[in-house]
Parts: sequence; structure tokens; C-alpha cells
Amino acid sequence: MYNAQGGYTTSKAMLLSTVYRCVDVITDSVAQLPFEPYLIDSNGYKSKFNVHPSYRLLNKEPNKNMSRFTFMKTLITSVILKGNGYAFIERDKQGNATALHFIPADLVTIMPSDITNLTGNFRYSITGFKALVEPINMIHLLNFSYDGIIGISTLAHAKLTLGLATDSEAHAAGFFKGGANCAGVLKVEGAVTKEQSQQIKST
Repeated sequence: MYNAQGGYTTSKAMLLSTVYRCVDVITDSVAQLPFEPYLIDSNGYKSKFNVHPSYRLLNKEPNKNMSRFTFMKTLITSVILKGNGYAFIERDKQGNATALHFIPADLVTIMPSDITNLTGNFRYSITGFKALVEPINMIHLLNFSYDGIIGISTLAHAKLTLGLATDSEAHAAGFFKGGANCAGVLKVEGAVTKEQSQQIKST
């Protein structure tokens, strides 16, 4: 059984303005790219396959609850932050794709069809689904991967840097909240009188 590896907390990382902006720019750019099916004829020439059922899903409305832009942006966001982006392919009785449904990565576990044969086909266990989902019915986009099966979140590799950045922002927020006053302990050698103590404090 293979479970997606978690890294630095996604919600915490997204509080960093740099992380939020980078994710927003990347996902917006990818969501605007064209995704069109092509038909390759017997001579090897390809042309847009506008009558294919996937054309409408990829270019107009993947499902009733999401626009094409929102679907792609959400999918790529999951790839960056979770390491994997999943979309379930809903089909009609003829096997034609009728809808694409985004599935949060936390709800998906990848399992081999035969636990004794790791070279076999993998299937997807989705929370709320009674049966395992075959690869033909799932879109799975991976981020960087060590095994080609499970993607690794970019945040998992940058957790040390993100931790330092978050701590720095928290320290700065506390510093300014306290009136930007520097706190510390002043030490002097020997005993001081009350008058000298007052003079030290005033300076």
C-alpha cells in the first residue's frame, strides 16, 4: 500500500505571501493553456478532434460545479502542494467520458491490484467510493516522484526553508506588535547606586 507523503503543513505554508503568490501565478498560467484532443490519421497527420466527448470536458465544462479554469487551477494546486492531482472520470454506459471530478489528494490511496506482485497494475482507493477505481477512470498528475507512482509535494522538500521563513514572519509580527521596542538585559560590573541606576535606564 502506498500513501501520499505529507510535508510542511499546506495551510501554514500558504500563509506566506511568497508561497501563495508563486502557487497562484503557476496555477493561473497552466489553467489558461489549451487542452485539446487530436485525431491522428493513417498518414500520421493530426487535427483537432472537436467531436470527441473529452473536447467539451477539457475546454468548456468538466463538471456541473466547476468551470474549466477553476478545475485546472484546483488540480494543479493539488499537484504543487500535495504532490498529486486526482480527477475521477465519470463515464456513460458506452464508456464515453461525461464528467471530470476533482478528488482531494488526502482522500486517495494508491494500491497494487496484487499485493504480492508490485509490478502489477495499480488501482485507486478513494474515501467514499465502495470499489477501487481502475487507472483508466482516473487522471493522476504527479509532481516530482522518487518511484514514479507517488508524487512528492514541493513543500516537503522546502519545509526547512519554509519553517525559517514562517518563524521570521512570526518574530517580525511580534516585534512590531510590541511597539518595535528592543528588549534585553543590561549588565554592569560592580555595584551601582540608585542615582546611577536611574541614569542607566534613562540612556
